[in-house]
Parts: sequence; C-alpha cells; structure tokens
Amino acid sequence: QAGTPPEGLGANRDYNVDLIPKFIMATGNLTKMLLHTKVTRYLEFKSITGSYVYASGKVQKVPANPSEALASGLMGLFEKRRFRSFLIYVDAYKEEDPSTHAGRDLT
Repeated sequence: QAGTPPEGLGANRDYNVDLIPKFIMATGNLTKMLLHTKVTRYLEFKSITGSYVYASGKVQKVPANPSEALASGLMGLFEKRRFRSFLIYVDAYKEEDPSTHAGRDLT
C-alpha cells in the first residue's frame, strides 16, 4: 500500500510525476491530426507551467527564462551565462529577419 505524501507537497492532484513525459508541440502536425480526426474528445490537453528534475538530492526547476537561468543551481557559472544568452537569442529570433540570426546560416 502506498503511503500518503508529505503535507508540504500539497494536494496529490496538484502535481503529477511522469517517468516518461509526453510533450506535443502546440502547432505541430500531430496536434493538427488529432484535431482533424476529432480524437481530442477523448484526450485532455494542458499547458505546462514548468519542468523539474531531480538532481543533487532535491527537485529543481529547469530554467525557462534568463533570470531563472542565472539563479539555477543546475548549471555552473559559464553554463548559466551561455544558457542565458541562448534563451535571449531564441526569444529575439524571427525567421524572416536575418538580423536576428546572429550571423548564423540557418538555411
């Protein structure tokens, strides 16, 4: 029999631990196919508010913006700066505007 979770974790329906997470990109072909075939009547879609990993004996949030990247304990100092720069680049990127490609040939 499973025990009860610690009260500090909140109600058990407030979170889900999935050993094999399944992500579907919101604008991907799979989503379009599911909508077209009306199978979505039997599925439930939810947007995620964050991703977490278990590292160094504790649960830590995966950084999703530049300020979280700098505060994260998952990476070293140089990794934090590189990841922050990557997030800023991705946020500013526009496919039709070559000035946002930072000199990279993305063809």
